[in-house]
Amino acid sequence: MLVLGMLLAAPLALALAAPASAAAKLMLFPFELIDATAGPAAYGYDAPGGLPTGPSQAETDRLKTITGDLAARIAKDGRYEIVPSAAVAAEIEAKRPISQCNGCEDDIARSAGATKAIVATVEKLSDLLFNFKLYLRDVEAQKLEAIMSTTVQGSTDEAWLRGVRYLAERQLFAAKGATQ
Repeated sequence: MLVLGMLLAAPLALALAAPASAAAKLMLFPFELIDATAGPAAYGYDAPGGLPTGPSQAETDRLKTITGDLAARIAKDGRYEIVPSAAVAAEIEAKRPISQCNGCEDDIARSAGATKAIVATVEKLSDLLFNFKLYLRDVEAQKLEAIMSTTVQGSTDEAWLRGVRYLAERQLFAAKGATQ
């Protein structure tokens, strides 16, 4: 009877001694700007009158800033382990915009060793109105788990960072499946 008790207790002891399940491996794609104010130029057509067809330098800098901020928040939270993207950087650049690559984000994330992916966009609705979106994907199942969105008024670093903070704290970390 003692031997039977020890055999039954051994798996329980191992389960208690084992570390908590590892964080899901996540590929965080850099934020991309979708400029709805540019008309056809936003979709790769020549802009009439030579209007700019891409983000301004300030917007480019903000995209990098908010990508870094979101990565730091995800790392601090601990639910996800961000996989390095250096090995797939050339592929990401070649497939841009990732938000419109029709599923290539799953292939890229999988090749980097991720089981989850976040595609992040900022849609410029006007010079002062921006819609931020995060698309959380299950790479293995090749499906969308959650879409998170917030609107930001203001074209400043502070306003954009506030939008990312809201998405991370109030939506991403509360999303269904966020603790898997």
